Amino acid sequence: MPVEFLHPLKAIIFILLMVVLVPKAEIRRLAGYGLLFGSVYDVIGLTIGHLTKAFSWINFGRFGYGYLPLDSPISWCAFYIMYFYLMPKHKPLIYLFPISGVVMSMIYSRVLVNFGMFDEPDSFLLRVANFSVWFTYATWGYLKLNRYIERKHAN
Repeated sequence: MPVEFLHPLKAIIFILLMVVLVPKAEIRRLAGYGLLFGSVYDVIGLTIGHLTKAFSWINFGRFGYGYLPLDSPISWCAFYIMYFYLMPKHKPLIYLFPISGVVMSMIYSRVLVNFGMFDEPDSFLLRVANFSVWFTYATWGYLKLNRYIERKHAN
């Protein structure tokens, strides 16, 4: 199978996992958060990576436009919907959850590099910094926005 077909396959896998793991009502509730913290951040990050030539998606063929593959924002949106749904509610575990996300994302990015879908430097620190900022920002932003929206609906 050509590498370019792995891109839509990856998106389909993430969407199926999301549908299996997350109830439909929660998908609707968390979709905005997934779009903001997954898709939008991904497009911004990929644009920065493209402009600085630090990292980029490769071999996506007709499944993308310019330097952006279609599957990446879709996959990250589905991932963050699952991430926010599975996020623990208690304080000590909330701090460990983003760390596990960083570790898993670093492993995931290396798998994509090995499949020939992603090109990134072997800079361990750059990857740690990128995913640490992303997961910290997404977790903090979700918790703040969610509390604000819940308070607003309670009134």
